[in-house]
Amino acid sequence: MIREQFLKMLRQEIPYIKAHEEDDWDWYNEGMGLLKKGEFEKAEKKFKELILSQPEHHDGYEGLARVYMMKGRLKEALFLIGEAIQLAEKFLKDDSIDIEVLEELKQLREEIKRRIQPI
Repeated sequence: MIREQFLKMLRQEIPYIKAHEEDDWDWYNEGMGLLKKGEFEKAEKKFKELILSQPEHHDGYEGLARVYMMKGRLKEALFLIGEAIQLAEKFLKDDSIDIEVLEELKQLREEIKRRIQPI
């Protein structure tokens, strides 16, 4: 699946979110809080909303990858973390994020891969 197909699918599922028109400042933190409490369905929805609101930013993809990893949806998690890494690399080129953010995303990708194919 490519990013545009994924976004189209999300837009059909959650049509009320419009890109760049939402007050989404704290959605990542909300989603992470829900994830930590084990509220996977609510976290999933929050990260999907964040992706639709900010489709060029890595946070929503990372968060949804974490949810899917916890739910055992590892191939989807791997796709999403790959998208997060691609987007974060663009921010790194613009000096909009620190290299540590990208390194953390890559570590998460390796964790997902290990879960898919245990050593």
